[in-house]
Amino acid sequence: MKIQNFSLFALLAVMLGVMSSCSKKAELLDTIPANVTTVTTLNLRSLCEASGIKFTEEGIKASPEIEKNIAPTIPDVINNLAEMDAKGVADFSTIALVLDKNNTAFMTFAISDFERFKLVMEDAITWNADNDGFHTGYAGNYPLVANDSQIWILSRHNKTATQCVKDVLNAAKEMPISKLDGIAQALNRDNLANTAMINWLEQSDKKPDNQSIQEKMWNVAAINTTTDGKSIVLNWERMTSDGKIEKSKGMRNINPAVLAYVPEGFNLTFGAGLTPDFDWTPFETIARLFGGFQAEAFMNVITPYLESIDGTLLIAARPVTPNVIDSGDPSDWDFILLVHMPQRKINQLTATVSSMMATAGITPKAVGEGLIAVPQYGKEITIGNVDGYLGISTIGFDNTRNNSLAPMFVNKEMSLNIIADPLSDYINGAPEGVAMELAIEMSGGKGQAKFALPGSNGPILTYLLSIMLD
Repeated sequence: MKIQNFSLFALLAVMLGVMSSCSKKAELLDTIPANVTTVTTLNLRSLCEASGIKFTEEGIKASPEIEKNIAPTIPDVINNLAEMDAKGVADFSTIALVLDKNNTAFMTFAISDFERFKLVMEDAITWNADNDGFHTGYAGNYPLVANDSQIWILSRHNKTATQCVKDVLNAAKEMPISKLDGIAQALNRDNLANTAMINWLEQSDKKPDNQSIQEKMWNVAAINTTTDGKSIVLNWERMTSDGKIEKSKGMRNINPAVLAYVPEGFNLTFGAGLTPDFDWTPFETIARLFGGFQAEAFMNVITPYLESIDGTLLIAARPVTPNVIDSGDPSDWDFILLVHMPQRKINQLTATVSSMMATAGITPKAVGEGLIAVPQYGKEITIGNVDGYLGISTIGFDNTRNNSLAPMFVNKEMSLNIIADPLSDYINGAPEGVAMELAIEMSGGKGQAKFALPGSNGPILTYLLSIMLD
């Protein structure tokens, strides 16, 4: 009976702890307006613990892997933060990182006792006179604003930090992000970090001022580690503000049969199932914003062909020899591209390539029905119709290779797999005996990315931090 009572009390304690954590997050979200563009809730305490650093009332306590590197150089402010969290002066289980509609970035978190916070951080924060009911100062070069229960640290070095915080709080009174049920629920999840971001590229042709907050589409994501700590996992969803998952328009399942053309040992394999309804506007916007005139002109040329894709797009590649990933020379790579599109488009592209080669004094040669070979980059690149796909390859086309990755592409709208084993063969200076694996998949408006370093010692976050501090 005593054991049963103890189990009941333990269960109640856990539930109360979880409810308390959610309540604190909800309270913080009440102070963030719904018209922001990005919000991240970060559990700094859990993130540090997953990285081998524990918060205690005496400061941080590091694992042996971290201790040897971090102890001599750790700033006093980190110990102060750990001490405040452990003593309940500040709550670092929930830190919000926000980018508002005016592109002002700020970090905010809750405190229980301003005077104790001020005392502990006296060497790290330069305090100024109070302004309009707020405590003000600088944390290094960053403006800091505080009231008796909350801290805001802003990205801009300006004299209007207090007004920025007042504007944020006034906007939150009108409509806090906590009132967007789906987004608030996503940001309240128990993960190392949660992020909600307005899908601005998808709506680039619409003026935000003409949309209500409820009409906006969001991308939300959660970052965590697996139970054994060996992998970092990112899960994301595309949703409306009320939490309805929205499928990506113009996508369909990949045909995994195309993996039969990819040899084993290819380091990068990407597949996507597309229809003519797929919206290429975001890619055109990216090309225009970041690629300049040439990239925009290139997108204008190929967009009619991209819009005709009706089926699977497959790209697979591998470096011919290790240590060439950063060389940028196309001759260092073998690749295969397969794109399902109408026969007339394949014929147009093949004819265009032949014409361009002839203009350059190069005569393509026929190597099979509907296929031509073009010498380029010291290789012979085969181009043409491959079972209803536009095919471009440096290794020819053979559909009996039966790549073992095929099951990973079943019932997926998008899938990416990157393997570097060992990593030191591909990146100079990488640790010996460690591989790198990245797997990304998406279907039905949801996706997952998983990153692992097989061969590394201990939890992945501890290992990464120990390398950075080494």
